[in-house]
Amino acid sequence: MNPTSTEPRKTALREAGHWLLRMQEEDVPSTELEAWCDWMASPANAAAFDDLAALWEAAGTLDSDTVLRARAARSVQPAASPSRSAPSVTAPARPLRRRSRRGWAWASAACVALAVTLAWFLIPRGAPEDPSQSFATGIGERRQITLADGSILELDAASEVSVRYHPDRRDIELRNGRAYFQVAHAPDRPFVVDAKGVLSQALGTRFSVAEHGDREVTVVVDEGRVQVSAAGDGHVRRYLATGNQRIRYSLANGLQPPQAVNAPLATAWRQGAVVYQGEPLDSVITDLNRYSRVPIRLQDPALGQLKVTGRWEVASIDRWIDGLAKALHLDVRRSEGEILLSSDEPQNNPVKRPAVPPGDGAP
Repeated sequence: MNPTSTEPRKTALREAGHWLLRMQEEDVPSTELEAWCDWMASPANAAAFDDLAALWEAAGTLDSDTVLRARAARSVQPAASPSRSAPSVTAPARPLRRRSRRGWAWASAACVALAVTLAWFLIPRGAPEDPSQSFATGIGERRQITLADGSILELDAASEVSVRYHPDRRDIELRNGRAYFQVAHAPDRPFVVDAKGVLSQALGTRFSVAEHGDREVTVVVDEGRVQVSAAGDGHVRRYLATGNQRIRYSLANGLQPPQAVNAPLATAWRQGAVVYQGEPLDSVITDLNRYSRVPIRLQDPALGQLKVTGRWEVASIDRWIDGLAKALHLDVRRSEGEILLSSDEPQNNPVKRPAVPPGDGAP
């Protein structure tokens, strides 16, 4: 392995040692706290800080005899080869206030143990990988997660994402469902959400991405700007959306230009409600199935093109289904295995209805 590949890790560990000592003190000004937060925004720096903090806490549990033996053993060790030597760590001149419930009493002893053990982290062990994380919600469950860079992720019910951070890029894959993102500002590390091949890139903004099976992806921008791109017809199409705009992608029509939308209403699911403004019934059924433990389906696929306008509370799944069916003149048949929506009109009479009035409350 090329020795230069360990240099970023060595630098991060040295800087982590400085911050670990500084953060123990009582008089840390707000400017330094902000500088530390900026430094911790790097996943590599955060990992180095966590590693040293774990060693610091572990060393604080050592008794004095163990520390003295470690100090004596270190004093008689032959000089290490340059490629495997650890940077020196100077013990503080005064006891440090420890931020641990264990009440560490041996601050200088911890520094000695840290100096002995630090070399383990600097030995080349193969190229590190960027680990990915997955987050998911069950039917009817919503969840909020703070990511490593400070971005906030909100998952709707029955949704799943994977997160992988790189030094120059933040990659999110929406595997299923719907998510809302509050992106931490980092211009040198684009934040990119991939939903079925539709890429939404933001540098610092608030937006949501929803996938509707394999047919459609919707991006709603609440604040800031998002560039949305998708491949189709042998080329990549891109559009830039700003606050209160929506971009849709479908297999039938490809990526469509931005349209005006009321973003707070379009993302009302974050507050436990759904608001539709001319939404296809197909998409509404997808939302219903995120909250219903009994699958809901349409007897006639043609009903999926009906337009729905209304508002429902997601906690009242039965009222949502019944109100939707009443507004669209549909029959509801419930069984143990499914809930079936069908037209109450004769089968040979095509269903062509305009958008329906609001559900259990006007948007």
